[in-house]
Amino acid sequence: MKKWILIGGVLLLAGCAEQPTDQAAESKKCERLVEVSVVNHTSDKTLYEKDMCLKKSETALDALEETDLPVVKTGKGEMAYVTAVDGIREKSAGASSGWVFGVNDKPAQVGAGAYQLKDGDRLEWRFEKDAMAYFQ
Repeated sequence: MKKWILIGGVLLLAGCAEQPTDQAAESKKCERLVEVSVVNHTSDKTLYEKDMCLKKSETALDALEETDLPVVKTGKGEMAYVTAVDGIREKSAGASSGWVFGVNDKPAQVGAGAYQLKDGDRLEWRFEKDAMAYFQ
């Protein structure tokens, strides 16, 4: 009988022990929730569309790269220029075609590597037949 009481006591104490916290979950706090889409407007095909949890320091370019679509770019950081997404290359739909991005239905006025997103933003990467016309 003493043996069963001892085993029961050990099990009770083991159940009350502090459980380790998941450090990975704590470090990946959602500092900014952003709606991200990638759309080929020449074919009206959506390549990606999801809400994304980003850190404060992440940019529009970081968000594109986190979609897991293959991205080809030239340059780095603020000077990065996206030349292809998911195999769709600039100039593949005409001399003026290419990738642009907008936030909250407005064309961005700085490069993707410089644009820091805010909580609640709607980021859309767009492949346009006339990329420059998007800014007019």
